[in-house]
Formats: sequence, structure tokens, C-alpha cells
Amino acid sequence: MPNTILIIDDNEEFVSSLQIELETEGYIVATALNPVSGWKEMERCQPDIMLIDWQLPQMSGLELVKMIKADELHRSRYTIIITGRSGTRNIVQGLDSGADDYLNKTFELDELLARIRSGLRIRSLENRISEETRRLTKLEVALSVADTVGNPLVAAKIYQQLLVANDEITNIPEVLESLKTIGQLINEALNIINKFHSLKSALPATLPEQELPAIPVEAKNT
Repeated sequence: MPNTILIIDDNEEFVSSLQIELETEGYIVATALNPVSGWKEMERCQPDIMLIDWQLPQMSGLELVKMIKADELHRSRYTIIITGRSGTRNIVQGLDSGADDYLNKTFELDELLARIRSGLRIRSLENRISEETRRLTKLEVALSVADTVGNPLVAAKIYQQLLVANDEITNIPEVLESLKTIGQLINEALNIINKFHSLKSALPATLPEQELPAIPVEAKNT
């Protein structure tokens, strides 16, 4: 699926020209001429990359970036500040606002495309790290629960479910089938344990002592 880029700039001619060039490169492009409509477009199209002009009406592009990075739902958006300002001081100010990259408006298209590709790689890596962190957290919870109840089968079952939910594993039919078989065996083992628990709860608290029958001993020939 093509990646989505959102351009927020009040220069309609610049926006229109850049939109055509990026769409020619195969990207889905959304546009906005001010921060308010830009925020609405961001929520609508969930862009992978945001190109934000420094000088915007209502608020500056830097202020908009700060708002995006402060928002829990959108802070992972990869933002590139685009401006006619140059010089180290302006670059530092732009990056300190929370922007992920900074590009002067005199850029060549190839440079912009390279920065977009770089941003997409970084965002993909961040998403993978975030996903792995969530999986590890779930596994830690599973192990903690298993340790609490003293049943390693519980941890094995939860871990098996996490592996089955892994998109990379579902693409390998043999591995997925093996995991499903393991899941069935774990379920059978858990069912047996539950039946023993049910049987135990149905028995009286103390069983009457029964005298064992004497075992006859064969007389030895003398």
C-alpha cells in the first residue's frame, strides 16, 4: 500500500506543484493551507510523513510540530520542517521544536525524496520496536501470572497465542500449523488438570482411613 504524505503550507502554488511531483512518485498526497485544516487532515488520513512549512497563518509550523509531538496519538508522526530560512541557528531551532528533519525550500526533488525514504525507514523501525516491546510486555505478564499460580502451562499457552498472532509467523504455514498443534496439546493438558481439581473439590475434606487387607504370605516348605 502506498505511503501517505501530508503537506501543510499556505503557498497554494508550491503545494500544488509538490503534490503532483510526489503523486508521480507513487505517494498518496493530502494537503492543507493552514494548521487547523492540517490537523483535521492529519486525523483523517493518518500520514506517514508530514511536510510542514515554518511560516504558517494562525501559528508557526514549529508550534504545530510541538502540538503534534505532545499528542499521544500523533507523536510518532514523522515531521519535516520546510522553510526558506537557512543557517545553523534556524536548523537547531527547527529540530529543537521536535521536528524529525529540516529542509530548505530551495531543495532538489531528489533530496526531498531521499529524506522521505529515510523517514519511512525510521518510522518502520520505530513501529517494529514498539510492537516487539508490547509483545515482550505481554510475555512478562504471562510469566508473572504463571509464577503466581504455579502453572507453567498457563505461560506456555499465552506465549503460544502471542506467537500465533505474529504476522511474520502466520506467513509460514508449517510453523503456524505446529503452533496450533502445540496449542491443542496444551489445552488438553489444562483440561486434565481442571478435571483433577474438580474431582478433588468434590471429595470430602478428610477421607476415612481404611485398613488395608492383609497380604497372604506363602508358607515356606520346611
